[in-house]
Amino acid sequence: MAQIKFIRKIALFFLILIILDLSLGQVFNYMSVHSKGGYVAHHNHIIDKTHEDILIFGSSRAIHHYNPEIISKDLNMTCYNAGQDGNGIILFYGWWKLISQRYFPKLIIYDVTPEFDLQKNDNHKYIGWLKELYDREPIPEIFEAVDNTERVKMLSRTYRYNSKFQQIAADYFHPIYKVKGNGFLPLNGVLDTMRIAKSKTENRIQFDSLKINYLAKFIEEVGESQIVFVHSPIWYGLDTAKLQPIKELCAKNNVPFFDYSNDSEFVHNNDLFKDGAHLNAKGADAFTAKFVGDLKRKSFLRGASKK
Repeated sequence: MAQIKFIRKIALFFLILIILDLSLGQVFNYMSVHSKGGYVAHHNHIIDKTHEDILIFGSSRAIHHYNPEIISKDLNMTCYNAGQDGNGIILFYGWWKLISQRYFPKLIIYDVTPEFDLQKNDNHKYIGWLKELYDREPIPEIFEAVDNTERVKMLSRTYRYNSKFQQIAADYFHPIYKVKGNGFLPLNGVLDTMRIAKSKTENRIQFDSLKINYLAKFIEEVGESQIVFVHSPIWYGLDTAKLQPIKELCAKNNVPFFDYSNDSEFVHNNDLFKDGAHLNAKGADAFTAKFVGDLKRKSFLRGASKK
């Protein structure tokens, strides 16, 4: 009898855990879907509501470096900045697969960050913003590629939000980040060279075959869209050996690649940077205008200057 009571208590304990997990999952799902602004609302718009002619993908260097107003005005096409801090192709390939179920933009601009798009590091951090989308195909395939044990963890509804509790709550009650209606998040201020971190040097660059494979798949699957890859300016300048895989992919697939990593107009120009890796608002406007001018001179855009 005592043994049966113990088993019942254990069963009740796990039942309570399951109910609590499902309930918290529902609460955070509701808050995420109904967020009032910030990154969460930004992500919801990217995945389910974008309809713009041009989409911009990439890390923080994308969301801070490309002003859609300038792009729209110069190319006469609508534009949305779909960048996200600290992320690369693993996240953006997942987002793209969901977006492409709705429509194909005329042009995709992808700002490459070697650390996030090409080099080896912990790929788990790139699936963080995909967890709550796990029930939507083909997101589970990406989790399987990163770590096949994730499918077990994803049985927990709370786990799908565990790294984003604070962000989701903030964006539901009082958004911290004021992302513009076109997705752009300009940075104010100028670089303080006294506070800038020393640029890291790497003896051996290790490329990630998974990331490079997703870049190749992305290029292959863009369908009716055109795509260009860009490395926007960096205050330090860059060892361009870090860009070799994307250069090879672009050459192989006849995709334009614009490299501004060592552009003398921007490198070590303190007035145009917020920090060593990011342009400020003034620098973003200057870079966007220069990039669009170069893009137009390439004369490859179908539908440019057309609504």
